[in-house]
Amino acid sequence: MTGARPSACAAVGAVRSNGLVSSAFHRLDVELDLPFDFLPGQFAMINEAGPRAWTFSRPFSILAAEDGVLSILYRVVGRGTAALAALGPGAALQVLGPLGEPFPTPQADRAAVLLGGGVGLPPVFAWLQRWGRPGDHAFFGARDGGEVPWDLLGDRWRVSVDRGEGLPGGRTAFTGVVTALAASAPDLPSHGSATVYACGPGPLLRAAADLARRRGWTCWVSLEEHMGCGYGVCKGCVVQVADDGRIRNATCCFEGPVFDATRLPDLGSPAPVPHAASGDIPPGSCGGAP
Repeated sequence: MTGARPSACAAVGAVRSNGLVSSAFHRLDVELDLPFDFLPGQFAMINEAGPRAWTFSRPFSILAAEDGVLSILYRVVGRGTAALAALGPGAALQVLGPLGEPFPTPQADRAAVLLGGGVGLPPVFAWLQRWGRPGDHAFFGARDGGEVPWDLLGDRWRVSVDRGEGLPGGRTAFTGVVTALAASAPDLPSHGSATVYACGPGPLLRAAADLARRRGWTCWVSLEEHMGCGYGVCKGCVVQVADDGRIRNATCCFEGPVFDATRLPDLGSPAPVPHAASGDIPPGSCGGAP
């Protein structure tokens, strides 16, 4: 459903630009020493190079990759992202990617309903940039108007804010959660004729899955999990998935981060047998702070 996946590579890069694009979100553009391609929904593990390297690389969804420049969008939430935000042009970075399962490609008979919340914007933004069609619908939610990267979104995205404040002059936004904005949109497709692609915090994904269930739509979600390695070895990003009527543990970085929402019991899908198959490794964590 996604076509041939680009091969992952370990590249060295130099910061081209790194700065705020809203009151909360930074955009990092990195010039790489190797060609780099990706599919929407994939991610990269990023670290400083040399003796300044962090103990664990950090995972970031890919916003864009063009002409050897990798772009990510991030929020400062801990030591790693604070160190990243302090890097200026020319700073050296290590990049491993692209990694993970991407979003599916469009279906000709189904419109896309894209839902991005906060720093969960990059996967759905990249999907719209790569595959967007006139009949697709894009919604983005933020805490307030100051957090919204207006220049990045352009006119294609409809915006919601939790608090109706901080809106730049001339800008308008729906007050409430982004799934409520989508559910109230009068031009959404009829029952069973759309696919939801969503990324954001847990409450958004649960609401997205519920919206899709009620309208008979397919729903794909990209999970935000802490990751230590990015390729399924450390078991720091284990999530529960349902297969063949049973729950088992899956590494989000290797089998995801994109999953069919009906396979994720945490999103309210019908509960299968409530225990993991024997031999599965229980959830744990070996990742550092963000």
